[in-house]
Amino acid sequence: MILISAIMLLIGYTPYISLPPSWESRVIYYQSFDNEKAEINSANLESDETATIGLGGIRGRCASDKSIQLKGKALSPHQPLAVSFWWSLQKDPDKNSGFGLFHLTNGKGFISNFVRSGPWCALEKPAAVTQVYYLPDIQNVNGIYDYDIIKSLDLKHGDWHHTAVVFTAGSMVSVYTDGSLVSQIRLVGRSFSESDNINLMILGSNGGLPIALDEIIILDRPLSDEEVAEYVNIIRQMNLAKYPVKP
Repeated sequence: MILISAIMLLIGYTPYISLPPSWESRVIYYQSFDNEKAEINSANLESDETATIGLGGIRGRCASDKSIQLKGKALSPHQPLAVSFWWSLQKDPDKNSGFGLFHLTNGKGFISNFVRSGPWCALEKPAAVTQVYYLPDIQNVNGIYDYDIIKSLDLKHGDWHHTAVVFTAGSMVSVYTDGSLVSQIRLVGRSFSESDNINLMILGSNGGLPIALDEIIILDRPLSDEEVAEYVNIIRQMNLAKYPVKP
């Protein structure tokens, strides 16, 4: 009964079963990979649209062979923004493994979330990192927040995890893994600016271990801790219940 109620709360009256109705009015991009193109792209984001789409996602089909690139002014972090996506490694990691998850850039400066091992930063195991780098007058941040990510997460091939990156007030970057806040950076020096021209987003591994992607959602408002946690919990319950059954 609890599972059924949770699922009904999520799907409500939306035509998109995996998209929370309370999010839908502020979604500027939604790609479930059940179709060849994004279901929602109200911000007219440019997309490379070259990923191979196949079965095995957290909800139906997924992009299985390369990173996804999106570009547009709506992605600038000087304004409220939330990016949500599911990902799964396509190879088992080892102590030397690394992979990308999120990268938002103007070609030089960037905000990035990734996993990397040594010899970089004298790391001995794969570590999870959030960086804000090479933006004039903003202090560089190399935020290593988990020095042994393989111990913290089950990263074997085929297991699905969720990441959300939330930008608040043009000056706060929050990163969530599987519904929990894991990294938060408050800018020092100045806030993000529209003139930074940060509008190219890369999701997935642009180098390192290959990653599958599913259920990309971008909103023009922040998400709260509670909203992220609830969404992850319900999608996992839907997956466990195979609701609805999909080929």
